[in-house]
Amino acid sequence: MDNKEYDLWNEIKKNIQFDTDRPDYFPQEGEVWMSSLGKNIGFEQNGSGDSFSRPVLIVKKFNNRMFWIVTLSTKQKSFDFYFNYTDLSNQKVSVILAQMKLVSLKRLRRKLYEISGSLFDEIKQKLKALF
Repeated sequence: MDNKEYDLWNEIKKNIQFDTDRPDYFPQEGEVWMSSLGKNIGFEQNGSGDSFSRPVLIVKKFNNRMFWIVTLSTKQKSFDFYFNYTDLSNQKVSVILAQMKLVSLKRLRRKLYEISGSLFDEIKQKLKALF
């Protein structure tokens, strides 16, 4: 475990929190966004790279600033809490259903793509089954 990663993430997190730019985008349910998730604890899904980012699927929009998201991975697994699909660029993707969390708009960096309505409905049904 590298404490330097936590220190770096803490500095990035402060910059995200105190950024005063008003976003000109309004993410919607069913969209996949790159999100600064950070350096997390235990088995929580981490972001990667310099900005500790990873793709996430917006599951529920509460308003223009708060969202339930689930993290995405390129590693497909056959568990009840994974939903595997192929994205628009023919990449294999997994929705890690167990990693749902509430995030602020401030964490969302850029839109990657939108998934189809029928695929989004399947993912929501799998999430409901977990509850």
